[in-house]
Amino acid sequence: MTTTPAPGTHPTVVFDGDCAFCRRQERLVRRLDWLRRFDAVPYDAAVQVWPEVGRGTLGDGLRVRFPDGSVTVGIDAVRSIALRLPLTLLPGLLLWVPGLHALGGVGYRFVAARRSRLGGSGSSCELPRA
Repeated sequence: MTTTPAPGTHPTVVFDGDCAFCRRQERLVRRLDWLRRFDAVPYDAAVQVWPEVGRGTLGDGLRVRFPDGSVTVGIDAVRSIALRLPLTLLPGLLLWVPGLHALGGVGYRFVAARRSRLGGSGSSCELPRA
């Protein structure tokens, strides 16, 4: 995964580089990405190159930016990632089920609201506003 935005053929995971929890999740995705299907960049760098990534606020959730310029956010971004990784394909498919998608969204927002506490020491989650 790269740390600087560049046009490419891979989806790009856009994460909060100032958040210890978010950085840990990005490392987990990198470890699970055996086929190297993703790039990853911090939010601050991504919004300078791709304005569509900055719509809304970073507090809306994790983002995945695709080469065609489309962006998924929150639980939809999690699903976008899960569908492309061998070990998470089944949970990704389950997130297409309407009730499970809604439940996943509730769980996602619950964890996201507590990410500064989940990040451990040195975690700072000051979310930039768009």
